[in-house]
Amino acid sequence: MNSANAAPMDVLTDVLQTVRVSSVCYGRVELGAPWGVRVPESDSASFHVLLRGNAWLEVEGMNDPVALASGDLFALPHGRAHTLRDSVDTPARPLEEIVGGGDACSTGTIKVGGNGAAATLVCGAFRFEDRTHNPLLNVLPPLILIKGEDGRAVHWLEPTLQFMACEAASTRPGARTVVSRLADILFIQIVRGFLSSTPESQRGWLRALTEPQIGASLGLIHQDPRTPWTVAMLASRVGMSRSTFAGRFAELVGEPPLHYVTRWRMQRAAALLRDGRATLADIADRVGYESEAAFSKAFKRWVGAAPGAYRRASRDNGGFAEHAPH
Repeated sequence: MNSANAAPMDVLTDVLQTVRVSSVCYGRVELGAPWGVRVPESDSASFHVLLRGNAWLEVEGMNDPVALASGDLFALPHGRAHTLRDSVDTPARPLEEIVGGGDACSTGTIKVGGNGAAATLVCGAFRFEDRTHNPLLNVLPPLILIKGEDGRAVHWLEPTLQFMACEAASTRPGARTVVSRLADILFIQIVRGFLSSTPESQRGWLRALTEPQIGASLGLIHQDPRTPWTVAMLASRVGMSRSTFAGRFAELVGEPPLHYVTRWRMQRAAALLRDGRATLADIADRVGYESEAAFSKAFKRWVGAAPGAYRRASRDNGGFAEHAPH
């Protein structure tokens, strides 16, 4: 198999492996018409599954309400404010008012609305480790909608949700870690559902994976971040002129080739730091820096903290306050 054919799966697999959920909130909402809930903007991603009934969804910044039916799943990767209600005319109450100012994650099943037509929602929110520097998270749309099949959730969803519900209610040691890993799986399945239901022209960065030459160049970068890549080297390896390659890469990926090289090196380094087993010298070597000092300088410039501080924060707090790259 040549590199162009292998690159899309290899690159997407690499990126998905670096998208980890650091914390997850999970709950169930029993609704009776008339009902309406207004959820504020958040720095966490969220997902909702309508297990039964019907609803209308309105997402901030999007014009038209979306009709939801039993079995539908939708995700808001960027935490946009949104409103759910049984009818487009029903007033919506703020979520904070419904949960009484408490933590929605610790309230168990929430009951909302009146005595009319019933609906059931499973809701969740997850916070990602180091989302700022991940090319996949940056290009996901504001709303991902995965329609149910004949009134039921898609076949892969129900077992995952049942397992999450069981572990979320468990007091056994490690239950919180299990829920987070299940959230990793759920997110990957949502991305796969998005890819299978979205035209290539609307996939943003992901579209680059389907173009043989640019996809192959991404594969080269991911397969060997230690190589001191130049634009000319990458262009030559995929059979394009330097200028044509640079222009097409930037158009599809959204940034220049060498900027992406650095992004991937820092993303891999951050994942290795969170893992906690490799030394700084080993990480520096794996991502293409000749010395620990050079790596530390580059990492701090990109992430906003020295590698050691990033590792300690990830270990102590389960995450890190992110900064935009320079």
